Amino acid sequence: MREPDLPHALVVTSIHAGDGKTHVACGLARWLLNRGFHPVPLHLGAGGAHQEACPGGISVSRPAALLAEACRLAPEPLFESGWSQLEEVAQRGDVVVVEAQAVPGEWRRLPQILVERGGGRLRVNGFPLPAFSPALTHAAAPELEGLPAWEAAARPRIGVVSLPHLLDFRDLALLRGAEWLASTGVGQFDFVFVPATSDAARDAAWLEETGLAEWLREQALGGAVVVSCGWEAAGARRMEREDVTDYRRLSILLQRKLAPPMPGDAVFDELAAWVAPWAEQDRLLEFYW
Repeated sequence: MREPDLPHALVVTSIHAGDGKTHVACGLARWLLNRGFHPVPLHLGAGGAHQEACPGGISVSRPAALLAEACRLAPEPLFESGWSQLEEVAQRGDVVVVEAQAVPGEWRRLPQILVERGGGRLRVNGFPLPAFSPALTHAAAPELEGLPAWEAAARPRIGVVSLPHLLDFRDLALLRGAEWLASTGVGQFDFVFVPATSDAARDAAWLEETGLAEWLREQALGGAVVVSCGWEAAGARRMEREDVTDYRRLSILLQRKLAPPMPGDAVFDELAAWVAPWAEQDRLLEFYW
């Protein structure tokens, strides 16, 4: 039973790094959210190399951003600030899901959820769970070693042509900070992307009518890398959609190391379903509330 003088929090911890704390913490946060609670995250484990941007231009570690995403909250520095901020974080919701490698001092009185890995399975407080797929984290990409990290203050100038028949906005999700263009842009760009289209003939005609076709040719002559995704557009070199949606290929094109994409919302619901057998068997809500 939860001790009344402590913040309302559950601590997901493990003996070893890489045992699966982030998966379980994200699954637990979304499981609570889907049951009408308002969980808030506090990530206190190793951050890793990848950073995710927050509103306002600050960044947090990818695991902290994942845990915030599982709570359907925008990431912010408070969510990986430290044990001393636990009570402040607790005021933002009705339960804090803490991910931590070690639990110091008085905080050991908080309910702890131990994650262990062995034999291809995870155990959560001794309850076995199968391996989860897809992964939340990405394997190292040695081909990107040596590239400077993507930074908002030093990013190249990127334009995206807003086609009338643009096929899928999600193709451009990795192009953070791009300028969307429905008419000719001002000044010289470093990269211009013409997205995939559902009607190449009409969009080609629209490019000519708006003057964008000639502008794309001028941008290419001025040194911009002008790319069309999956079709032939004026002044552009063709690339496949996968070259733009894969963060490793796009990093090589931009000569900047991009962070891997965040998983979609459905992945967090899958994680909630994955931890549900343990949470329901452990009578989690009844025990801690």
